[in-house]
Amino acid sequence: MKLKIAIFVLGLILAYPLSAQINKQQYKNRTEMMGYVKKMQNDEVSKTSRKQAKSMKKQGWLVAPGALPLEKQIENSALYLNSFEDDGVTPKFVWGDASSIGENYDAAKMQALELARYNLISSMETNITKVVEANNSNKQLSAEDAASITKAIGSSKSFVSQKLGQTITVIETYRKLKNGNYEVRVQIFYSMEKGRMLAKQGIREELEKSGDQLKDDIDELLGF
Repeated sequence: MKLKIAIFVLGLILAYPLSAQINKQQYKNRTEMMGYVKKMQNDEVSKTSRKQAKSMKKQGWLVAPGALPLEKQIENSALYLNSFEDDGVTPKFVWGDASSIGENYDAAKMQALELARYNLISSMETNITKVVEANNSNKQLSAEDAASITKAIGSSKSFVSQKLGQTITVIETYRKLKNGNYEVRVQIFYSMEKGRMLAKQGIREELEKSGDQLKDDIDELLGF
């Protein structure tokens, strides 16, 4: 409840523009309130992270030697998930998670990372498809052209997979099963901006392969 009140007050503060009329004391009060809200948000994240980590530990989840504590991994994940561009809507990161079981830790981890990478790219594809559909409501492409764009988006996944750079592993945890196998769970992140640029290149290439002139409209349809 306190957090909601603080966020509301911060909203009122931010809604009032800084100008020469704001004296030093007002500016100080505004800065202090912003710091207070940020602290409360961080405290809330930490509280939730500790609770989730405690639950996972009861289920047998552990972290490898030298890795960040599970609580911190979960907290970092929340921070990445709640990072947005200046518009307050576009996520700064696209993410994917997965778990895999193997006879040893390394094999299970490698498979989990591969699956998470695939899920990340699929999530990016879904995001871009939604953007294109929304922008097409203004451009009004024919059903045939819209289908061509959708097909190109799907086909571009191979290009993105090959060109995708190093991802950020935020969560890496494991547990040993009763049969002696290892189950590894990972969550990875990648810059949404870089991912979108890769996707745009891939879509353009796919349209060029088919000789489709829609490649000239792709910038407008993607909106970035």
